[in-house]
Amino acid sequence: MQEVESRKILIAEDNTDLNDMLRNYLIKAGHTVYQAFDGVQAVDMAAKLKPDLMVLDIMMPLKDGYDVCREVRSIANIPIIVASAKETEEDKERLFDLGADDYITKPFSFKEAVMRVNAQLRRYYKLNTAENSFVRRLDELTVYPDKFEARVMDEPIKLTAKEFKMLDTLTGNPDRIFSKQQLIDRVWGEDEYIDENTVAVTVLRLRDKLEAKGVRNIVTVWGLGYKWQS
Repeated sequence: MQEVESRKILIAEDNTDLNDMLRNYLIKAGHTVYQAFDGVQAVDMAAKLKPDLMVLDIMMPLKDGYDVCREVRSIANIPIIVASAKETEEDKERLFDLGADDYITKPFSFKEAVMRVNAQLRRYYKLNTAENSFVRRLDELTVYPDKFEARVMDEPIKLTAKEFKMLDTLTGNPDRIFSKQQLIDRVWGEDEYIDENTVAVTVLRLRDKLEAKGVRNIVTVWGLGYKWQS
């Protein structure tokens, strides 16, 4: 199994037993783990501790997971894995719209949860390598792969982890056409099942955020895929 660098994980879950069990599994996997037991505490700890990943419950006291996801996404571009008993398509769609990166339904296997955490960490932080630690300037847009940040005229764009990886893939290969399957492999990974509609929705959200800043370089090549037009 591929090794994963030790990272800071924040678990936001009001069920003390579940929180403790997941903490123990993640510590055993080599991570540093912090625990929040209500929504207000979760947002506060995310701001102060700057974790590398959050595991988030939905039904929590003081502030629910939807609000937590929205607020954390506004201050941090980190992977967010939702763990919840809610499993309707509407619930999942709402969470992904708010910026969640993965969803695991309760009750879940703790070993599977650790594997999902490690998979997200590998995909998200693999860009942070020496060969990718440079600034990419494309007219008004500047992409910082090592910081997982993008700015237009020095104003930051709030992107989810998947949206940033989509942007990094396209801007790192200007004028190259990527099929939806190629983007699935690059952004989500070959071992995660994602349908092509999810790619289209992610591109649409990324394009809307960029166009709101006046950047209109993502082009749809009908029947083939998408490209960053230089």
